[in-house]
Amino acid sequence: MMISLALIIVLSVSSSAQKKPGKRRPAKPTPTPTPVVDMRTEAAQVADQIKNVTRFLYIYGKVQNSLEIADEQAKRGQADPKVVADNKKSKDALVVNINGLRAGLNNILKTWEGNTKMQTQSLRLVKAADAIGASEQYAAAGRYKEAADALVIAVERMTDTMISMKMP
Repeated sequence: MMISLALIIVLSVSSSAQKKPGKRRPAKPTPTPTPVVDMRTEAAQVADQIKNVTRFLYIYGKVQNSLEIADEQAKRGQADPKVVADNKKSKDALVVNINGLRAGLNNILKTWEGNTKMQTQSLRLVKAADAIGASEQYAAAGRYKEAADALVIAVERMTDTMISMKMP
C-alpha cells in the first residue's frame, strides 16, 4: 500500500513536470457597441411632408377632373371667357401649391446640409423633390394625370427615405 501511494505521488509529480507551460491567450476585448444614431426628428420631418403631399393629392384628385373638362371646353371654344379665366387662376394656384410642396422638402434638405449621418437620406429626398418638380412642370403644361403620378412617386421616395433611417 505504501508502494502504491509512493507510486501515485511520483506519477503525479512527473506528469505535472512534463506539462509545458501553456500560452495564455489574452482575453478578447468585448467590442464596444456602436451607438445607434437617433433619426426620429428627421423622420418626423419627412413624415410631415408625406402627410402634406398625400393631403394635397386627395384634394387634387377632386379638382383634376374639373380642370381637364374646362381645358377641353376651352380648346373647342365652348367655354365662357369667365370660366377660362377662372380655370387659369386654378391652374396657377395648383402650380404654386405644388411649388410649396417642393419648398417644404428643400427646407428639410437645408437643415440636413453638412450632417454626415443624413447623406444617404438627403440623396433620396432630393429625388423626391425632383419628382415634385416634375409634377409642377406637368401641371403647368396641363398634364394633370402625369402631375399626380409624379406626386405619387415623390411620396414613394419619401417613404423610402424614412425606411432607410435608423431608429433606436
